[in-house]
Amino acid sequence: MDGKEKKLNEFEIEAKTSGGAVFELGVKTSKHDKAVRRIAEPLMKKHWKDSVTNLHRIYRVAEYLLKRTKRLK
Repeated sequence: MDGKEKKLNEFEIEAKTSGGAVFELGVKTSKHDKAVRRIAEPLMKKHWKDSVTNLHRIYRVAEYLLKRTKRLK
C-alpha cells in the first residue's frame, strides 16, 4: 500500500478480532460507568468528606438511582 496505510486504533482492532461480542460488551460497560459517574458527580460535591467509605456509598447510591431510572413505571 504505497505508504498510506491506515492505522487501526485499539477499538477497531478489538472489534475485528473478537467478532464484535467483546467490543459490544466493552461499549455497554463504558456507557454504564459513564452514566453512574454522571449521577454521582453532584453527590460527590455535596457529600464527599475525604473518606473512601463515603466514596463507595456514593457510587452505590448512584448505581441504585440509575437502576431506578430504567424501571417500568
